[in-house]
Amino acid sequence: MKQLVLLIVAVFILSVLRTHAESAESKHEFDFSVDLYTKHLWRGFNNGNSVSIQPAIGYSYSGFTAGAWAAVSVDGSYHEFDLYITYKLGSFTVTFYDYFCPVKPLTDNEFFEIQQGKTKHTFDLNVAYSQPDKHPFALTVATMIYGDDLNPANGKNYFSTYIQPSYNATFYTVNMQAFAGFTPFESYYSQSAAFVNTGVSLARKFPVTKKFDIEAKIKLAYNPAINKSWISFGIGL
Repeated sequence: MKQLVLLIVAVFILSVLRTHAESAESKHEFDFSVDLYTKHLWRGFNNGNSVSIQPAIGYSYSGFTAGAWAAVSVDGSYHEFDLYITYKLGSFTVTFYDYFCPVKPLTDNEFFEIQQGKTKHTFDLNVAYSQPDKHPFALTVATMIYGDDLNPANGKNYFSTYIQPSYNATFYTVNMQAFAGFTPFESYYSQSAAFVNTGVSLARKFPVTKKFDIEAKIKLAYNPAINKSWISFGIGL
């Protein structure tokens, strides 16, 4: 509990520093955040067996954003560390992710192992489209292009692809997203073409100061391919 309180305090301080950085130079933006979720849900799967702490840091300049994101279950059942770089052009956002998900905490410089068949990295190319000022619909298409995404039958990459159309709206002060993610062929997500991640998420921000707020979140997800559902509550700092 002490570590969690210190983490929250640290994020608050970083948020204040971020505000000063943005004021000093509007083209350069730094972002620091921490989310706490009762479950870490991702593309139709539940990762870990306990509360997930998810810190993130990012730097943006002239349409480009680079950053790092992590997820750690408090009981040690799941660890993830991701790097990403994003470029936004009009209504489209292109992101290259490096997902790193070791089975156990880091040992023997495992982070630097990228050899096919051994690496715990997965490189994912993600293209998203949205025009919130014109319509509520959005679309994300993501393909794993290398790494820990292997077909056990032949040892080759699945090139697992995930496609998620969504509907986004705001009701009073609550942001809502309804989504229906699917894979078009056999992949990491399913043994055949199938919907794998359907549901809805809700979020609302509560101001604490003029420059700092807390966001309450809830996500309900159902994976039809494996007939499992989850609900996760979260707080964003």
